[in-house]
Amino acid sequence: MTGVATWHRRLDAARTEDAPRITRLFGLPAAQIVYFTFLMMIFIGQQPFSSRTQEQLVALAQNADGSDFSKQMFFIGFALILSTVALTQRHAREYRFSYWPLVIMLGWFLITCTWGVDPFVSFKRAMQQVIVIYITFLSLALIGPERLYKTLRAALILSLIICWVSLPLTSAAVHPPSESDKALIGAWRGFFFHKNIAGAVMALTFVVCGHAYFTERKWPFALFSVMAFVFVIGTKSKTSLALCFVILAVSGVYRVLSASVAKRAILLLLVGVGMVAFLALYIAFQPTVERLFADPTAFTGRVSIWKVPLDYLAEHPYLGAGFGGFWQVGDKSPAFLYINQQFQTLTAHSHNGYLEILVTTGPIGLVLLLVSFVVQPAWWYLTGATAENRTLLATSFGIWSFVLYQNLLETSFFDKDRQVWVIFLSAIAIAHASFKAVERPEWHRRWAPAATRSSGKSWTSIGARGRRRRA
Repeated sequence: MTGVATWHRRLDAARTEDAPRITRLFGLPAAQIVYFTFLMMIFIGQQPFSSRTQEQLVALAQNADGSDFSKQMFFIGFALILSTVALTQRHAREYRFSYWPLVIMLGWFLITCTWGVDPFVSFKRAMQQVIVIYITFLSLALIGPERLYKTLRAALILSLIICWVSLPLTSAAVHPPSESDKALIGAWRGFFFHKNIAGAVMALTFVVCGHAYFTERKWPFALFSVMAFVFVIGTKSKTSLALCFVILAVSGVYRVLSASVAKRAILLLLVGVGMVAFLALYIAFQPTVERLFADPTAFTGRVSIWKVPLDYLAEHPYLGAGFGGFWQVGDKSPAFLYINQQFQTLTAHSHNGYLEILVTTGPIGLVLLLVSFVVQPAWWYLTGATAENRTLLATSFGIWSFVLYQNLLETSFFDKDRQVWVIFLSAIAIAHASFKAVERPEWHRRWAPAATRSSGKSWTSIGARGRRRRA
């Protein structure tokens, strides 16, 4: 896989003019169209507006072992198409991949597959993640962060329009009366499988379109933002609804503070403290919150679900169950040994992204996750903002903050090909490339003659002027 953590641009970008014009004109639009199609197929899925009877949910839980051949071909096909576009381009790529903490994390995930109860299932799930990440970062290498951002924005807006159009046209756009979890009945979901997925994607659309309006002052973006917010209300997704305005406000403040590193540091600290407080309040007032979400024995009973992986960790604290090897690995699933309620047999994840990584890949996996997706991006957002890239970084910051909070109550980190996970990867790629494009001083040492004869020679620190790398 080419391209995972430190991106840099060619300093002599003008050399791209040496490439045949027709090759450049073909390469960028082709890569952008391929990535847009990839996003739309991820958002819509293979079975849009699918029904959700109890029998179908049980079948999905039993067959969720990564063996979907059509899905495998889908991912491999897009990776091959983008690789072909990259190989046919005659000029150097705009970016080179160097996000090494992510590579190390993927390597550790692959190692953990070896001790899972079904190593082949774990390996298939891990390789699916490798391909999704490859597609995202290769697209970034081909089209750059600005086009990647616009492609993501276009895919979100199109999804929003389709969801709204579907409401009066099909009853499948709303959770049906056949739902075993009665709290879901009547909730909007559009073409998504579940109202929580629809709520999260529409909340992110609300944030993205909000920042687009702040930048371009075009009324359609304001309209799309309002439409997305109303749809979130219709989904009855309380987590997404609670985060909507908070995340837009926080990322808006970040946008305003693009010229102040110290103030951005305070904002990032508040985001971190807020995450801890958010989870603490949820646990402290769990009975009340559970009643708001639904019956605690239904699919949204998070605290009762958390007890399953926590009980496993109490007996297996060091290595975890192997990547993707705790829930829904057939009859051998380690979770089955700790389940004490019938509804938990259909649970696909821990409803906490950090706990999910901990129970499957151990403390090492959790540390690598925090370094790759929390600590390092925080540094990018702290030091990489400028007046030129504030739209890209502020939008990415909003998505990043939303997903960090959402993973306290849901699992989207490395969650197959889930929509929120793919959006998050796009935001991380945009943030990293934007950070690398910022002008900053580069220091080097040179051997200089001594100022005094007594010492003969001395080392002199010279500050070389930083070069601007444009995104």
